[in-house]
Amino acid sequence: MLNLHLNRIILSMLKNKNYYLFFVMIVFAYLLQSCTSTKKVIYFNDLKDTVKGSLGNAQYIFETPIQKNDQLWITVGGSNPLDLMALNSATGTGTASSTPLSESSIGFLVEADGKIKIPYIGKVKAEGLSRLQLEDTLTTLFKDYTKNPVVNVRFLNYKFSVMGAVRNQGRFNMPNERTTILEAISMAGDLTDLGKRENVLVVREENGERKYARVNLLSKDVFTSPYYYLKTNDVVYVEPVKASFITRSGVPQYMAILAVGLSLITTIVYFTK
Repeated sequence: MLNLHLNRIILSMLKNKNYYLFFVMIVFAYLLQSCTSTKKVIYFNDLKDTVKGSLGNAQYIFETPIQKNDQLWITVGGSNPLDLMALNSATGTGTASSTPLSESSIGFLVEADGKIKIPYIGKVKAEGLSRLQLEDTLTTLFKDYTKNPVVNVRFLNYKFSVMGAVRNQGRFNMPNERTTILEAISMAGDLTDLGKRENVLVVREENGERKYARVNLLSKDVFTSPYYYLKTNDVVYVEPVKASFITRSGVPQYMAILAVGLSLITTIVYFTK
């Protein structure tokens, strides 16, 4: 009896054109709210559709400065490798080519005074220098101990974190200091449907001070941002949109269901006139 009574109420409302029009307006407004503009999904959507272009102000030179508490993998070669056995043993490598670079390597710690302790030489200032600058400094210093020294410096603790609305959150380790925010997001499996592409947060520590910036992945300006290249211990956070938001992948399904529902209501109204 209750179901029959409800059906009569619904049919009575549908016979009233004002109720029907009001219902259609609500459904239409809901669809407009649920649908997402493609400009909010496509990366760098302000780039013109041309065969090729130029980003004249994009960064192309980047070196991560060495910081306190960094661990550095250092090997020295030369005309007489036996002269440098103590140094290469200190890194856990034995010689420059015997062991590949890995997290298990011991390395040299950049201490609180910004220096590293090098066999034969003593303390050497490392903080603030790039990897290549430190290589040049050590090459000059080792000329007094071996002929034709060749110095290689690599980061052992170059890591960054990706959090928030991404498919695979986590902390990632990269031996290459030229890692971009796009590569970091790719390693995290890309953003989910709920990730705000226009408002990605990057948190960075420089000289003991926490800094942060917002990066817009929808704009080509990301290529000229000082946060395009990540630094050691950067944190990338992708903010999610509101939880009530329908995912972009689910919108077509909801639209199909609503379309069927509207067709059914229209049919009912037509046959009950």
